[in-house]
Amino acid sequence: MDIINPIAWFGDRELETVPPHFVRSTTSISTQSLTWVRNKLLGRYSLSSRLAPVLPSSFIDLDTYIYFEDPKELVIFELRWSGSK
Repeated sequence: MDIINPIAWFGDRELETVPPHFVRSTTSISTQSLTWVRNKLLGRYSLSSRLAPVLPSSFIDLDTYIYFEDPKELVIFELRWSGSK
């Protein structure tokens, strides 16, 4: 059983808009990885969707990416989730 982190529970860590100094992950976010971010990391983050073409068809894929204020947390996220798909 996970222990609830009071900083994560009472703090306003998820921002509605992405500030310009946040850094974007190259790995799209999933429900499981978002839960991991909320439980394991401490810094602020934001979610944003990006349209990307899907080859060879002309359909558009909508992926959601996570942006971190702390580049160290981005590295931890990438190390954990970049090869999990």
